Amino acid sequence: MENKVKIILIRHGQSLGNLNRIFLGHTDLDLSDLGYRQAKATAEHLKNEKIDLIYSSDLIRAYNTALPHAEIRGIDVISNKNLREAYVGAWENMNVDEIITKWGRGVFEGQWKNNFGCFTFPGGESTRAAGERMYNEIINICNGKEGQTVLISSHAAIIRSFWAIINDVPREKVSEMIPFPTNASYSICYYENGKITPFSYSNDGHLADVGITKVNLI
Repeated sequence: MENKVKIILIRHGQSLGNLNRIFLGHTDLDLSDLGYRQAKATAEHLKNEKIDLIYSSDLIRAYNTALPHAEIRGIDVISNKNLREAYVGAWENMNVDEIITKWGRGVFEGQWKNNFGCFTFPGGESTRAAGERMYNEIINICNGKEGQTVLISSHAAIIRSFWAIINDVPREKVSEMIPFPTNASYSICYYENGKITPFSYSNDGHLADVGITKVNLI
């Protein structure tokens, strides 16, 4: 274990976008009140974890999820735009009902919901490309960090796609095999010799008292 880098990957707490069923992507909205409580609960749950470095997407909902972990340890949060959510293109800042009205339920359910791993947002990024972006950036972050623990705060779709990649899940099977991580849940994986190995996904039992929230697709 001394040569491995432990990666604790956190999805941000409930955002104002999650609360109002709005696709944010790169749209920069903050956490909801519940999201702040969730972020604090996760930081409290992990307070005894040895964490050497904290990285976050540069979007405020992820950054403010990472901040309580940094405050406990007296270290800084390192912002990184490559850890952002997938860019959702024409769906940026659009409500789910608006998307279904404009693009049709077949696109929303048949392609986005039921074929997540093969989906490309209209005018935006593919889910696979987003996952590969996160994968490559985590490799960069972990190089030279042997024996350390790195906490990374990011977003639902990109974490899901990244998790599919490190588990070698075929793109067409992602929707049925890997759910979205819940808000403020944490996943654990390890990096060693250029390879990332999954360990546990979307741990959220510690959030029972404040409320566990999931991606609300429909």
